[in-house]
Amino acid sequence: MIKALRNERGFLLLDVVLLTLITSFAAVVLLNAHPQAKNPHSTLKLTALHLADEQLAYLESFGDSGELQADSYPFLGESEDLVTENFSDEIPIEFSVTTRVDELGGNLYRAVVTVGWQAEGKDFEIESERTIRFVPK
Repeated sequence: MIKALRNERGFLLLDVVLLTLITSFAAVVLLNAHPQAKNPHSTLKLTALHLADEQLAYLESFGDSGELQADSYPFLGESEDLVTENFSDEIPIEFSVTTRVDELGGNLYRAVVTVGWQAEGKDFEIESERTIRFVPK
């Protein structure tokens, strides 16, 4: 009976593990081949979040240098950063950045940055808010 089992041919555990590994790797490569084509809006949303973070960083530097005031501010970064391409349509997308800074009292200000854009005939918008400490000189 033991001789009969030795003559049986089948898959080794190593064969099964390698097949699973290769199949998993192929699935990951295929699923991530073109993420922008699957959801171009996620790329645009990340760009908008980056623009909002950049604007808030500029406002924080104003707070650190004692130059921050309660007011509306234009985009303080490079104007070229406001245009990007939507990878699915290869159409330039323009972002608009508006900023409002309100005094909370004491040395604290609240900055609200709104980034908007239009894609595929729809309007999109994100809002980012941060409390900034004003350092008087």
